Amino acid sequence: MSSRLYNLAVNAANEAIKFDSEGKNELAISKYLQAFDLLMSLIRYTDNKRLKEFYADRAEQYLTRAYELKSAIERPTKAVLEQKLDEEGELQSKIISLILPEKPNVSWNDIAGLQNAKQAIEDAIILPLRYPELFKGMPTWKGILLFGPPGCGKTMLAKAAATECNATFFNVSAADIMVKWVGDSEQRIKALFEMARKSQPSIIFLDEIDALGVERTGVESAVSTRVLSQMLQMMDGVLSKPDDRIVVLGATNRPWNIDSALLRRFDKRILVPLPDTVARKEIFEVTIRKMPNLKLADDVDLNELARLTEGFSGDDIKKLCMDAWYIPIHELKQQNMLSTGIPRPVSRKDFLEALQMRRPSTSPEEVRLNEEWNKKFGTI
Repeated sequence: MSSRLYNLAVNAANEAIKFDSEGKNELAISKYLQAFDLLMSLIRYTDNKRLKEFYADRAEQYLTRAYELKSAIERPTKAVLEQKLDEEGELQSKIISLILPEKPNVSWNDIAGLQNAKQAIEDAIILPLRYPELFKGMPTWKGILLFGPPGCGKTMLAKAAATECNATFFNVSAADIMVKWVGDSEQRIKALFEMARKSQPSIIFLDEIDALGVERTGVESAVSTRVLSQMLQMMDGVLSKPDDRIVVLGATNRPWNIDSALLRRFDKRILVPLPDTVARKEIFEVTIRKMPNLKLADDVDLNELARLTEGFSGDDIKKLCMDAWYIPIHELKQQNMLSTGIPRPVSRKDFLEALQMRRPSTSPEEVRLNEEWNKKFGTI
């Protein structure tokens, strides 16, 4: 298998060099990328460390040359420039769809607990963006990683930060970036950062960032490698300009999967843990307050519910409230009174019945792994 891949890579590289010398740039780019992909696959089947380093070095050379040819593939005539502007406009219109049209309507009061995370985000994001003159000439945090079990409020924290400092909020997931066409993923990343620079102050929220910057082991796809390289390049550009009011906010449930080079770009790494008993009670209060049709019966004790929901995330508690609220709704349905009746208040029995149907969505193992990673790499 290894010898076959090596021969294919050598043949592709030789053809690329031949086309390159003949000025056939498009064919050369195709062959350079083919050689790159084959070498990245070859690394997967190679145990020899020196050979792996040799293959990786050659792969990087071919990828670099492919991008050099791509950038100079045609002389910028008027027609070419107009076409390029049209393509960039179309790409930027796709990125615009990722921007929330208004600032997120989420405040700190909507987030229960997480005082350490709130304080860190206020210091790193809100204060520098709201009071730029105060921080002029001072180093600020430009990359912040939120990690922890799912459903604990990482996205809510990002939206609240954007609300507090009136920033343009780019809410981007791996699915928005990763596309199958060669070069498109890298272009999307570049366009995203360019638009963030034009829309300052900006917060780029990268959800599932571990999928965009997975740790390099030699077995990942060529697309993943190129996306990670582009991400590192764009983040370096943001972090190197002190006058830019742009913050990159990453979120992940699995921080141990993030490539070390990408992880280094995040100055602060903040654990967003499962809520404790006090925070769970507050989550119940916030959730019920934001559900005007949910009325509580006199026998409901939120302190008791907070104790009974040990291990629940904030999202789990919200879904539990919905489960309990639907029990009176189902009673109205059975009585054929959905259009005319008023649901009775939700009782303690309803919550206990809902608890029988719902379990925590986060495993103890996932909690343990995040806590251990926090001890090694966290900044709070």
